[in-house]
Amino acid sequence: MWIWQRPDWPTFSFDASRLASTVAEYRCRAEALAGTVSRLAVDDRREALVDLLVSEAIKTSAIEGEQLDRASVRSSIKAYIGLTPKDTLSRDPRADGIAALMVSVRDNVARPLDAALLGIWQTMVIPERPSHALERGVFRRGDAPMLIVSGYIGKQRVHYEAPPSSQVPQEMARFLAWYNATDPTINKNPLPGPLRAGIAHLWFESIHPFDDGNGRVGRAIADHAIAQDLGYPPLSSLATCIEADKKTYDALLERSQRAGLQIDDWLTWFVATVLKAQDIARTQIDFVVEKARYFDRFRDRLNGRHQKAIARMFAAGPAGFEGGMTAGKYIGITGCSKATATRDLATLLQLGALISLPGGGRSARYGLPRVSGQIPE
Repeated sequence: MWIWQRPDWPTFSFDASRLASTVAEYRCRAEALAGTVSRLAVDDRREALVDLLVSEAIKTSAIEGEQLDRASVRSSIKAYIGLTPKDTLSRDPRADGIAALMVSVRDNVARPLDAALLGIWQTMVIPERPSHALERGVFRRGDAPMLIVSGYIGKQRVHYEAPPSSQVPQEMARFLAWYNATDPTINKNPLPGPLRAGIAHLWFESIHPFDDGNGRVGRAIADHAIAQDLGYPPLSSLATCIEADKKTYDALLERSQRAGLQIDDWLTWFVATVLKAQDIARTQIDFVVEKARYFDRFRDRLNGRHQKAIARMFAAGPAGFEGGMTAGKYIGITGCSKATATRDLATLLQLGALISLPGGGRSARYGLPRVSGQIPE
């Protein structure tokens, strides 16, 4: 018996008191993060926003097994939020579509959800393909069951079967009525944002209303719910955090959809993930500030080759430039000769713009120094 076949569907039950302390911590961290962002320079704030949206777009696609080019996603996101002209949109329809979704969720925080908006979101993440029969922008139709399966043909395992398409319109009407009635801006006793987001995501994924794109749209709904709770689009990294723990995510979804309507385990994991997502966002914001302070200190002493190589190192994000900078990589990035690369790296090391990394073997490796401590509270 699947979750939607139970007589008490969709009356979810959970013990909110078990999650009260985690929810309180979420709100405290969200307020601290918002305060930090408000003190950033305008350019730094924009860069933090772009970096987080790019990461979210790439990771929510990766959860579905789709690998996107970071530069393409960045180009589209910057164009959609108005930082660059529209002709800089990516030519990759997948990168362009997920970028459009990320920005649309932010732009529609105050708007109630309806079938039309969800259809637009689904159309964004499912590019038109003449060879495919998938319908875009509308709920699924037809008699074929909607199955979540894995494995080879003949040895497939069914993880979940969604309600038949004939039930989808009424199921979605009930879901949307609940979602909009629990909007914290109109509800006198609102559900805490992470709980509402967790319920909404599980409920939507259990209906699985579209032929494809349900995961990405479902995570967008969770982001929308959290944004409505905070009253502004949050700088957070929910999809990034989910992708890092995808096995648990998939397992808990499947377990919840096979079990009853008691969803404490799902919500405990989901709320903890929202909390981790704020930590990831804080790390990214700290990194943006560190980058700004680095260039404030060294920009006037860096030549064009220096700046190109250092920019590539920073583009790797908080995780760092994999393997460190070497003479070979420097040559590949700047196109200079080996002698020039050796000289440039020695200059950067002497300036303190690079530091030596241990364990380089025969090839010296260099990393970026830490210019400042944490952002003052």
